[in-house]
Amino acid sequence: EEVVRGEGFMVLADRRQFAVMAFLNATGYDEEAKGRAMHPVRVKVRELMEANLAEHPEKVKAWRKYRQGLVRKYMQVYNYEDYALSLSTDYPFRRIRPDKELGYSYTAWILKDLPRVLNEFWETARLGEIWEQVQPQYLAELRKYNFAKMQRQMDFLWSYLRMPRQDTFMVVNVPSLLDCHYHAICARYENYYYTVESPGSHSYGLNIHEYLHSVANGLVQTHFRAHEIKLLKYYRAGKHGPLSQSYQHPVGFTWECLVRALDHRLALLQTDDPAEQKRIEGQVAWETDNGLVLTRPFYQALAEFERSDLPFDRFLPTLLERLPDHLMSSDRQVR
Repeated sequence: EEVVRGEGFMVLADRRQFAVMAFLNATGYDEEAKGRAMHPVRVKVRELMEANLAEHPEKVKAWRKYRQGLVRKYMQVYNYEDYALSLSTDYPFRRIRPDKELGYSYTAWILKDLPRVLNEFWETARLGEIWEQVQPQYLAELRKYNFAKMQRQMDFLWSYLRMPRQDTFMVVNVPSLLDCHYHAICARYENYYYTVESPGSHSYGLNIHEYLHSVANGLVQTHFRAHEIKLLKYYRAGKHGPLSQSYQHPVGFTWECLVRALDHRLALLQTDDPAEQKRIEGQVAWETDNGLVLTRPFYQALAEFERSDLPFDRFLPTLLERLPDHLMSSDRQVR
């Protein structure tokens, strides 16, 4: 009931993600996108947890202290979400995937006590009862996903890249209703390629942005060194921008900009609406101006790729070679 399967695709009401996001909400995670209200399920869960935990102030204090201990205070939501996917699928939670599969290897020791903490939290906050109350809303989310649409998007993506599909993943979409709007992460465990996606970060199809990371990240890693001097200039110009704070490594910064550029080009090619085309161009400019300064140069360079007949993996070295050595004035350092 909590899993819907298609050919190569799956959507999942994931209790691991529910548990870890409930824990974060109960211990100080109040973030929400500007101008957006928390999802109604998030509001309801927070209220129910507050009532259930009212008699356990010392435990809440201890959990908040845990969150702020050692270097855990530097852990981002995506670190917890990725780690949660290495756990068993239901309470009581335990590690079932090896450290080598973690998206962030350092969480193996930083969050090593999290399963124990989550199990204590699940019992004390009576999360099992809360899950039963909100499960219908999660199941309703699952029914909104369109597997036929996802397959069309997958086919178009690989056709655009002029490459045979490079993987045999089972693509798993996980709605995360307890997170703030517009957040999404990708993670691979075994042959499952997860996209954990919050409200507003997807359109109930293939999350093209997150899936593109499975293609672009390895290609950027392969070619980064040959163009390092040039790419470091872009990174240094943009790393202080507000959109760059989660991408504080030159390689990760570069592949994030490339993925965004690819995502926007794919969207542009699938619309004939002038207003939508203008919106896409405006989004590219906004991301570039707010720190991800390689997005517009990559976006513009992809037009040349589209006029070529090369597959994307063979064209990328040419794209990087032809990237301007100096930022355009409109793309200069973001502060």
